[in-house]
Amino acid sequence: MKNLNNIQELKDILNGFLNASKSVAIMTHTEPDGDGFCASLALQRLLSYQGIDSEIIIDADSQLERFKFLMEGAKLSIFESGNYYETLIVLDCNSYTLLGNRDELLRTARKRLVIDHHIPTDKELDSDYTFVDITEVCTGSIIYKMFKSEINNLPPAEQRFIANNLYITLINDTNNFTNSNTDAKSLSLAAELVDLGIVPSDLYKAFFLNNTTSQMKYLGEVLSGMELYNEGQILFLYSSLDMQKRNHLSTNAISVPRFVQGIKGVEVIAFLRQDDKEAYNLSLRSDTVDVNAIAVSYGGGGHRSASGAMLYGELEELKSDLISKLKQALTEFPNNV
Repeated sequence: MKNLNNIQELKDILNGFLNASKSVAIMTHTEPDGDGFCASLALQRLLSYQGIDSEIIIDADSQLERFKFLMEGAKLSIFESGNYYETLIVLDCNSYTLLGNRDELLRTARKRLVIDHHIPTDKELDSDYTFVDITEVCTGSIIYKMFKSEINNLPPAEQRFIANNLYITLINDTNNFTNSNTDAKSLSLAAELVDLGIVPSDLYKAFFLNNTTSQMKYLGEVLSGMELYNEGQILFLYSSLDMQKRNHLSTNAISVPRFVQGIKGVEVIAFLRQDDKEAYNLSLRSDTVDVNAIAVSYGGGGHRSASGAMLYGELEELKSDLISKLKQALTEFPNNV
């Protein structure tokens, strides 16, 4: 694996791969979010204007309802074992645990390129080339910088399609510019996308506010079980399979942590969502302590202020261990900042 150091080098490698490939696949992590999936939609459209057909590979249980307003003309394929693509591009992911069974495609593809902005772990994907820039606010920002000149030369309707998707990558990873990763670069990117014809208020409403009554009832049920630890510094939330079934929802139907960010006195948010009998999805948020270090201790990862992992075992034991680690991290604050 060779690590790429700049955008131009990344673009040169990508173009070299694509010009010599008969089949191209794009994919992101399991439980697609507004960065990885919308960056994939933008990249696919950009490649189509270069005469390159590609497929976005998803899991059979991927929940994409919230992205439908962004997906016109997208070509998606549900992963099946045995499928082969000569070139594979992985976006917003550099971990085998976040690919699930689709890691098979990484093993069989002849040319493999990873583009990401998360802090690398010791379980990085085995690719031919990897570009990771943890200073980038989102993967969509990397796509924009690679293809800025091409985007500016597209017809206005195509510019808006790509810009809409890239703006979603931005507001997804900044939580609509409320996270600590909002800076001059992210706001400058937003301004450039507005110049391409996006309407931020419409995109915000469509992406963040378009929740169903079932989702809001489920959210209320989760929030009603809120627990506080360490004199209110740790906020713990839990979602059981019964809660999800009761509200007729899939496991990843709504992002719960963003609804509790900013509560007075809370330094760390931990959301534990049951996905199976003894399997739990952990989401961590904090503007003060390094939650990525905690996620890595469980085999996960992400960003310093937003990270996650899969936990396996008995609920109370997992919860006790997690709270203990969060308390220790807070004890070490501000060295953890």
